Amino acid sequence: MKTKWMGAALLAALIGATGCSKNEDGGDGGDGGGGSNASKLESYAMTPEWINYATAVSSELLDDCVGLWAAWNGPTGIPDEDWERIGRDFFSKNTVVGANGYAEYMRTADAGNAKFTSGVDAIRTILVDGFANISNEVGSSKIGNPNTLAKDGKTAEAVLQVESWYSWNSITDYSDNIISIKNGYAGRIGAIGDAAHANSISAYVKSRNADLDARMTAAIDGAYNAIKSMQSPFRNNLTGTKVDAAIEACADLTELTEGELLGAFRDAGDYDFTSILTQYADQVVTPTYKDMKEKAWTLYKAMQALQADNKSQAKVDAACAAWRAMRVPWEQSEAVLFGPAGEETGLGFDPSMDSWPLDQEDIATIITNKNLSTVEQYIAAIGSESVRGFHTIELLLFKDGQNRKVLAE
Repeated sequence: MKTKWMGAALLAALIGATGCSKNEDGGDGGDGGGGSNASKLESYAMTPEWINYATAVSSELLDDCVGLWAAWNGPTGIPDEDWERIGRDFFSKNTVVGANGYAEYMRTADAGNAKFTSGVDAIRTILVDGFANISNEVGSSKIGNPNTLAKDGKTAEAVLQVESWYSWNSITDYSDNIISIKNGYAGRIGAIGDAAHANSISAYVKSRNADLDARMTAAIDGAYNAIKSMQSPFRNNLTGTKVDAAIEACADLTELTEGELLGAFRDAGDYDFTSILTQYADQVVTPTYKDMKEKAWTLYKAMQALQADNKSQAKVDAACAAWRAMRVPWEQSEAVLFGPAGEETGLGFDPSMDSWPLDQEDIATIITNKNLSTVEQYIAAIGSESVRGFHTIELLLFKDGQNRKVLAE
């Protein structure tokens, strides 16, 4: 999640607003009676323009998902429909991911490697830029920022800092972030309690220090369980002992990862981590991104179906279900916010896909612009990170945790 902060005045103006579409005043984005476009969002909901904009955003999100998977996977095995999304020149334009994909850097970590000069260097990236980065973000930012604001009496600002508050998907998001750590540590994709693979970071640590492995496993599981124990929806329950416990559990996990766990690799000597890094790249990261891009296709096609039949509540519901399904592999990949997903490569997939909070005023301005109406026109109008991605689609599909309703005839 790439976090953005809004000004206090705009935050106050937007609280309670969740969408927009064409104005009735004959202008090209003005509100016709004072106040912001965003303050009138509900009176515009689910018009054809609204749906076309959501379809445009889903198309752009699909491009990003295909690109992120391809960047790790490499050019082998990419379907024609995916090449059409990213262009046949994807790897020549984005040389930073390597001719054979970023996973190849992970598999071949050694002196002379353009990204990882040793296996320990690659492991350090996974632990610090991956595991510790997301556990800290979940505890101190995703949960901690709204909690601090709420404790200070700034309830309106606090709610707007809660990621996925339109769909009430927040606790699922945060717990899936912890699963992303467990999957990476255990070298497999699975449930929080599933056993670790033999070629995993966990197995290596256990072979050297069984107590540390047990404590690391307990810290991951503890953070997951503490988050799942918070009262839902998080946007309505921002404080309390369970929230405090989740913040503390995430902090403990971050400290253990950056401290003892990282330290366990400092005396690895010439240990060959190839099998562990190959398992991580090929059986955790790349298939998670593949699952996400396949679910992105499902969401895009669901939006196209809704666009073609914009009075169908069943098609709205299908699009909402597709969004929730796609959200899982994304959140379960957030312990990999380095490489192609990170900003250091210049590809910018994470901020393009998952920036938060949104700029609802700009979203309102785009949809109320009477010069825009088709999906293609909306695609051309999508610029900044705060008017695109997962959460723009979420805002347009959900309200107060429920699927939006189509406009009555």
